[in-house]
Amino acid sequence: MSSTLIGLLLAGSIFTFLFVMRLIRKSAVRIEDTFFWIFFSVVIIILALFPRIPYKLSALLGFQSPINLVYLVIIFVLIVNQFLMSLKISKLTIKQKELVQAIAINAKQNKDEMDGKDCLK
Repeated sequence: MSSTLIGLLLAGSIFTFLFVMRLIRKSAVRIEDTFFWIFFSVVIIILALFPRIPYKLSALLGFQSPINLVYLVIIFVLIVNQFLMSLKISKLTIKQKELVQAIAINAKQNKDEMDGKDCLK
């Protein structure tokens, strides 16, 4: 890998790591939600600092260039993250629907009870 690419990988990963840590300190995001980004940036830092790892893996897996392996790993990890986020959003949407329905039923029951009390007076 070229020194320019190594520098870009390091700069991007360090920036991501520091940005996530800043968000954690500000309590803007839950710590559980940041594990992925911390792990991802550390892996990229390791790949940039030890370029022999991508070279050996790319030779072992049959890639023509180590950067192709790095790009493939990054794309794969981001696709997996996107899928996990889609699952989380789907679960939250279902929970939201159930909560809205429960609130509507509760409000209807309260209204019916209030109307029934008015009739008794």
